[in-house]
Amino acid sequence: MEGFYHSVKLCEKKEEGAKAKFKVRISMSMYGWLDEVKILIIGDNAQGIHLDYTEQDNEYAYFEKEIFLPTRAIYRYRFSFMSEWTKYYETGFSKLSINFVSPDWAKGATMYHLMTDRFCRDYSVQIKEFGKRKIHKTWDEPPIVGPDENGEWARDSYGGNFRGVESKLDYLKNLGIDIIYFGPIFTASSNHKYDADDFEKLDPYFGNVEDLKRLCNAIHRKHMKAIVDVAFNHAGKDSKYYNKSGMYKELGAYQGQASKYFPFFKTRIKNGKIIFDYWWDIQDEVVFDKDSKEFQDYICGPRGIIDWLFSLGVDGIRVDVADDLTDYFINLMAEACRRNKPDFLMIIEVWKNPFRMNRSYISDGKSAHSTMNYYLVAPLMDYLNLQDEVYLQEKITEEFEEYPDDTIFTEMNFTSTHDMSRQVNLFANEGYFREKGDWKREWPWDLKDEYDRKWQSMYVLPKDAYKRAKKMVKLEDFILTFWPGIFAIFYGDEVGIQGYGNLANRKSFPWNRMDKDILSYVRKLIKIRKEYDFLQKATTNVLELTKDKFVFERVNRDKKDEQKDYKKIIVVVNNGYTNLPLEYKGRIIASYNYNSIKNVICSKGAVAILIS
Repeated sequence: MEGFYHSVKLCEKKEEGAKAKFKVRISMSMYGWLDEVKILIIGDNAQGIHLDYTEQDNEYAYFEKEIFLPTRAIYRYRFSFMSEWTKYYETGFSKLSINFVSPDWAKGATMYHLMTDRFCRDYSVQIKEFGKRKIHKTWDEPPIVGPDENGEWARDSYGGNFRGVESKLDYLKNLGIDIIYFGPIFTASSNHKYDADDFEKLDPYFGNVEDLKRLCNAIHRKHMKAIVDVAFNHAGKDSKYYNKSGMYKELGAYQGQASKYFPFFKTRIKNGKIIFDYWWDIQDEVVFDKDSKEFQDYICGPRGIIDWLFSLGVDGIRVDVADDLTDYFINLMAEACRRNKPDFLMIIEVWKNPFRMNRSYISDGKSAHSTMNYYLVAPLMDYLNLQDEVYLQEKITEEFEEYPDDTIFTEMNFTSTHDMSRQVNLFANEGYFREKGDWKREWPWDLKDEYDRKWQSMYVLPKDAYKRAKKMVKLEDFILTFWPGIFAIFYGDEVGIQGYGNLANRKSFPWNRMDKDILSYVRKLIKIRKEYDFLQKATTNVLELTKDKFVFERVNRDKKDEQKDYKKIIVVVNNGYTNLPLEYKGRIIASYNYNSIKNVICSKGAVAILIS
């Protein structure tokens, strides 16, 4: 608002909150005499407070107010005032965080999300099949997509291990990775490990405690961080906690109330029989009671599972299925992380906007830092594939207005994940995903019913479709390189791994069949991302967004009065199907499908311009 200026200064910070001093100056020559100067602050509730008049000069009237605000990740506030007792003016909303910070090492970082079993195997580590597990005879065999011959799901393994990951740290470092995100590492019957058998043991195929400690030390020596996936919502039916098969000598909850693990689980009585809950009615996955004091202490208490994980060298956690956990339990997990590593990182798996779900696990300012950003990736995919600029603009505006800055800077903006089709398949545009208007379509990567597990296991992109998809993959990678948050690569997306749907997306890493063209391109982008490190905390402004054109800028937040350290990068994306003349002036630091002779961005191309 022209002629209206405000500032806020935090002081007397304590664990429970801080004092915020709001100062306002308003041009009297523009608005005349001023009255009813107020601030509306929205946190857990809304409060309207009058500001106190302090002084005036020839141009401005000055008002201020000191307000104590409890710790919270985000407050939204706006000002209003009366002019000449008749006209009412209201500013837009601003944001403020009290005692909420995400770790600096995670802001604007580049992440590599890997499944240990599928990334790399050190064959010097001997493993044998046991239980219902099966080991692939060769590394390059396709995964089993669906049940095996015994009707069991996700029992095939490749034998990838911690020592294998360690042997590839130079590859990850040269790629430009800052954070390695490991899928679950606790022993489990499945290959994905989201159905743990024992939280006190690492999976024997992956290695032992010393192997993981050595790996984390090696990661840290290369100035990278390690976070691990924790799935504390449920355990496997054959876990030591439930023990349906009776393979453990110690009683499990399935054997009845005499088990010390019985209080860990959600139960109810029906017709005189004890009934357990199963996650999504999957009988393999028995739901824990997160309100159980015994379970809370086991996971989050002193010498609990989280303490043990951090003792092995991890730097943070990614929390599985947060929608099914309580806010209090997530807060307890954060407290356990914090006492082990004050600058820990906690990323939550949630697919919607947590600030609109009446959840406090970020907004309380004491728990999680950020989320897996399905909220951005879905509309970005629809924008690039379908030119749907309305959906993208809606979600960008929502995040920028409703998420705290430190969450935005650490949002996990991924190429794909273990729960969706591979990046190159997402942009193949072959008509296999549900179309807009299909009532069953919730996400752009929802496959049509006719493309079943058998089809998924056998399908390979035709050469022309792969070539077309590669161009779109590069365009998305270009955008994610300069967008705020963590640029997260699902292992193998940087070398063109294919796979429609879950589980065909979980192939072993193709070390002998890498698409080196994509790999080289991604390396160059990440190098540029690191070179301009102000991007980690830069302000983001969308300058233009139409179906054919997307322009945004990243501006150095530490701008000095004399613009000594002022930097700006403008990204121009041609999402149309004709050439787009480049109108912005500056030094081009990165480009894709750009014709420098004609000074045009070709169809599905982009340019990043440095202005300083």
